[in-house]
Amino acid sequence: MDEHIENTDPKEVIRVPNFKYARSPREQRLIWKQDLAIVPLLAGCFFFAYLDRTQIGNARIMGLETDLGLSSSQYYNCLMMFFVGYMVFELPAALTLRYLPAPVVFGFSVTLFGVVACCVAAMSSYAVLMVLRVLIGLFEAVVQTGNLYLAHWYYPNEVGTRAAFFYLPAPIAGAIGGLIAYGVQGHLENSHGIRAWRWLFIVEGVPTILWGLLVLAILPKFPEVVAKRGHWLFRQEDEREMILQRSKTARNEPESKAKSSQLWLALKDPKCWLQAMAVGAVCLNVAAFGTFLPTFISLFGFSPLMTQLYTIIPYAFGIITLPIGNVLADRYDRKGIPTLICLGVCLIGYILLLSSTNKVVLMAGCCFVSAGAYPAVILSSAWVLISNAGYTKRATAWAIAQIFIQCYSIISTQVYTDAPRFFKGHGTLLGLNALGVVAVLITMWMFNRENKRRDAIAADFASRGEINPDTHRSYEDLCDKHPDFRYTL
Repeated sequence: MDEHIENTDPKEVIRVPNFKYARSPREQRLIWKQDLAIVPLLAGCFFFAYLDRTQIGNARIMGLETDLGLSSSQYYNCLMMFFVGYMVFELPAALTLRYLPAPVVFGFSVTLFGVVACCVAAMSSYAVLMVLRVLIGLFEAVVQTGNLYLAHWYYPNEVGTRAAFFYLPAPIAGAIGGLIAYGVQGHLENSHGIRAWRWLFIVEGVPTILWGLLVLAILPKFPEVVAKRGHWLFRQEDEREMILQRSKTARNEPESKAKSSQLWLALKDPKCWLQAMAVGAVCLNVAAFGTFLPTFISLFGFSPLMTQLYTIIPYAFGIITLPIGNVLADRYDRKGIPTLICLGVCLIGYILLLSSTNKVVLMAGCCFVSAGAYPAVILSSAWVLISNAGYTKRATAWAIAQIFIQCYSIISTQVYTDAPRFFKGHGTLLGLNALGVVAVLITMWMFNRENKRRDAIAADFASRGEINPDTHRSYEDLCDKHPDFRYTL
C-alpha cells in the first residue's frame, strides 16, 4: 500500500478496498500535519456551535423565560426553531462546500452565528428570539458538514477518530457551558444594568466571532486545491502529491460537482434511510440533553447556581467515552456493533430515568445516556459517510440523516412538558432509541449480505482470469455500487 501512495503517478485513481496497512514514516508525518491543521480548527467550530445553541437552557434557569414573559410552550417553540433552520440548510450547506473554498464556508458561518448569539443578548421579544434561533440553526448547519470535509482528507478507517475529536467539544462545551453560566450569574448579574443571561450570550458570542475569523485565515482548502496551489503547512511537492493520492484512494474525485443522478440514487437507497433512523436516534439524545438537562437537574431542588455545576457530571461521562469508543471502532474497523452497544447504554439510562425518583439513580440515568449518546453520534455519522461514495450521494445521504436528526430533535422540544417525572419525554426517547437498534441490525444484515455477494462476483472473475470491467470506472460514476467498494459492518 505504501508503494501505491509513494510510487504511483498522482494522476491515477487508485482503488484499495482494504485501508488497514502500516503507514510509512513519511505518510505518518503527513497525517500528523493534517491532524494539526484541520482537526483543532473544526473542533473549535463545533465547540462554539454547541455552546451557542445550548446555552438557552442555562439562560432559562437564569431568568430569560421570565424576563421575556414567555410561556413554557413559547420557550419550547424557540428551541424548535433552531432545528427548523438547521434542517432546511443542511443539504445546501453540503453542496456549497464544492463551490466555495472550505475556509470561507466554515469561517463565515462561525462568525455569523457568533454575531447572532450576540444579538440574542439584545433582543426583547418572543418573535425576535424565534427569528434569531432560526438564523443560528441556518449558520450552524454548515459546521456539521465538517464530516464531509474530513472524509476528503482521511481514509474510512481514519475518519472516525478524527470526527471523534472534531465532536469531542460537544460534551466539553456542555460541561464548560455550565461553568461559564455559573461564573456569569455569580459575577455579572445586573453589571452595567444588564441581566446575567444577556451577558451569557455576549461572553460566548464574541469569542465565537474571533474563532470564525481564525478559521477563515488558516483552514486548508480541499485536498486537490492544496495539491495544486499549496498551503503554508504543506509546502513540499511530494507532500502535496501524497495528499491528493490519499484523497483519491479514499474514494473521492478531485473537484467533483453536484450530480442530480447521485441525489436520486441516495433517495432511492434503503440504507440511507435506515442509517438516518439510527443517527437520528443518537442525536436526539444529545439534542434533548443539551436543552433540558439544566431544567431537569433544577427539579432535584438545587439552586440555579448549583444546577449549573451539577450539569457537568453527565457531560464528563460523554467526554470520556466519546474518544475511547471511536478510537477502538477505527482500530477494529467496525461501526455497526459499537453503535449498537452505545444505543443499549442509552436504553439503560432511560429505563433508570423512568423507573425511579431517587436523585442518585436519576443522575446515574443521565450519565448512562451521556456515555452512550456522545460516542454513538460520531460512530453512526461516520458510518453514513463511509457507506456512500460519490460526493453528491454522500452529501445527500448525510442530508437525509440530518432531516431525521432535526425532526427527532423537534420532537424532543415538545415532549419534555410533564414535569417532574417527564414520562412522555423519557418514554418517547426510549422508543426511538429502540427503533434505532432495529435499524442498525437491519443495516448490518444488508451490508454483510452485499459484501458476500460482491466477494463472490470478484472470485468468479478471478477464477476465469478476468477483471470486472467496472473496476476501471470511477467512484463518481458508480458511487458505492463500484465492485471494489465494501461496506463496514
